[in-house]
Amino acid sequence: MRSAFMVLLFIVIVSPLFAQRPNILIIMTDQQTADAMSNAGNKDLHTPAMDKLAANGIRFTKAYCAQPLCTPSRTAIFSGKMPFETGFVGNAEEKDGQWPDSLLMMGSIFKNAGYQTGYIGKWHLPVPVAKVSQHGFETIQNTSFGDYTDAATPAYCANFIKQNKSKPFLLVASFLNPHDICEWARGDALKMDVIDNAPDTSLCPRLPANWNIPAYEPAIVREQQKVSARTYPTTAWNESRWRQYRWAYNRLVEKVDRYIEMVLASLKKYGVEKNTIIVFTADHGDGYAAHKWNQKQILYEEAAKVPFIIASIGQWRARTDSMLVCNGTDIIPTICGFAGIPSPAYLKGADISKRIKNPAVNLRDTLVIETDFADNDVLLGISGRAVITKSYKYIVYNKGEIKEQLFNLSLDSGEMNNLAVNPAYKKELNNLRNYLKQWCATNKDPFAFN
Repeated sequence: MRSAFMVLLFIVIVSPLFAQRPNILIIMTDQQTADAMSNAGNKDLHTPAMDKLAANGIRFTKAYCAQPLCTPSRTAIFSGKMPFETGFVGNAEEKDGQWPDSLLMMGSIFKNAGYQTGYIGKWHLPVPVAKVSQHGFETIQNTSFGDYTDAATPAYCANFIKQNKSKPFLLVASFLNPHDICEWARGDALKMDVIDNAPDTSLCPRLPANWNIPAYEPAIVREQQKVSARTYPTTAWNESRWRQYRWAYNRLVEKVDRYIEMVLASLKKYGVEKNTIIVFTADHGDGYAAHKWNQKQILYEEAAKVPFIIASIGQWRARTDSMLVCNGTDIIPTICGFAGIPSPAYLKGADISKRIKNPAVNLRDTLVIETDFADNDVLLGISGRAVITKSYKYIVYNKGEIKEQLFNLSLDSGEMNNLAVNPAYKKELNNLRNYLKQWCATNKDPFAFN
């Protein structure tokens, strides 16, 4: 009865958008963990713009990136294919000749379907900004790294919306923050914004319950931290410094939230709010002090889980959905579904518009994501995969005496109890091992593990 009601609700509220070919606005932040929003229950920060999206749409509570590193994740989002499929498993420079012509990019798909296409803000893709013929974003601005470029992104977005308000458009608003936490951690000047010095520890957020390093963690993940003290300046931090880290991170999230608010205001100002579907996400998360981890790359929840909200302001009602989502593979099929555009046949991601039309539709029970540890663009030869189900998460790396971790996320959301060493969970461990081996064979993933 409830699912029938939701279908009716979708038809009544959403179907008028399809008749007008909805605008698509993708808002991306950089290095934002899924729980760093007040609508996710976090009381240590205030995010009214993100909350507005959650209040007017569906917040997916189990959304992951394809790989928790900038270029691999962004490559997945804008191609719809996993990093191991494209070969972009580490950070890569913006250079011509790297991206195969046969692999369509999001902008080209929508441009070819008659949409006006725009991209504003951080790029970090292995395609030259100037090569519009390949990426398909006819308007592409504010992509260079520089002081306060996040602050300029809403103005460029407003101009694009104003110029294209009478035509269907795809616009990407890509922000750098809270990535500035990397600079904050090593004591460098921030790129995007200025924040106050961290207050006394007593005024900083408490440490998470999973702050400590879990027992039976694969040693290789801590060994690779030694490669770069600039990337991981935190290995000797005390509790006080980690609490200040969380304080600073929260302030950076709040900074970018204000800019998102400006982008949303432009939709209303230029009369396209009701006919725009908004996808809000991040390229990857951040350790956020869990397991004494800053940065990304690792496959723990904080680094791999991302915000993922699909909204239509004033048109949809708030709800949450626990379906497994991969923003890297699912965004292109989903926005194609909303726009009535055929998605490239070779893409394997889920069209979440079907789930929004009918919440009873089951699109995925199991998800596989990946990692390749790197020192910026230099790969370290340490790869990993995670298999995620409704209740369990299996992580395996390609090196080390202890390679595997198994967590019951329903009982241990902080990933502190490695069940891979518990004989009572041998059956579950073997099932997930075998699933990953078969998945790798089926999807031609070269990842090898014993």
